[in-house]
Amino acid sequence: MANDSCSTICEKAMRLFQRFGLKAVTMDDVSKEMSISKKTLYTFFQNKSDLVDQTIRIKMKSHKNELNSIKKAKTNAIEEILANNSMMINILEQFGKNFFALRKYYPSTFDWAMKQRKKTIIKSCKDNLERGISEGIYRSEIEIEKISLIRYFSLVGMIEDEALSEVPELRNSLLNKSLEMHVQHVATKRGVTCLNDTLQLNKNAKSFVI
Repeated sequence: MANDSCSTICEKAMRLFQRFGLKAVTMDDVSKEMSISKKTLYTFFQNKSDLVDQTIRIKMKSHKNELNSIKKAKTNAIEEILANNSMMINILEQFGKNFFALRKYYPSTFDWAMKQRKKTIIKSCKDNLERGISEGIYRSEIEIEKISLIRYFSLVGMIEDEALSEVPELRNSLLNKSLEMHVQHVATKRGVTCLNDTLQLNKNAKSFVI
């Protein structure tokens, strides 16, 4: 029961962080949002740093679960990686500016989150490449380890550029173009056709604007 209550508080706290910013939200704000006393709130969290830490941990676990759900739901590796890209853009639009506040004000949580992010992105990319090869839409001779690292560092460069965070339309466009180039590099002819067909079907979706 306590775990459920903690998760509910973290979920509502995340909504406040997304709306008002990580730095601006206080424990008073969270207790008012939950309609509970600060004393009760402090039975779950030592302080705001603890609240932020637990909220980020729950959110990242949720992101991992979402990636697994996407993998199961999509019919091939290209549809999967396009959906992963859409998910990432949604995350950036919801929490992007808080990334820099997290780095500045909660460095230990930030460091943990970045290590988890790296593991998750690289594993997701490796799994996707292996899936695409088995499906015949990615070339069998590609170097999975190197390409996964290149993909990761390419994404990080765009995600962590503070200037780009101020122009999300450009950032999203670059993320989409980077994805297109990645798939074109690893795809077979059949894979390129699959990519183009999927993009054409989704040409009006913001996450697939190239």
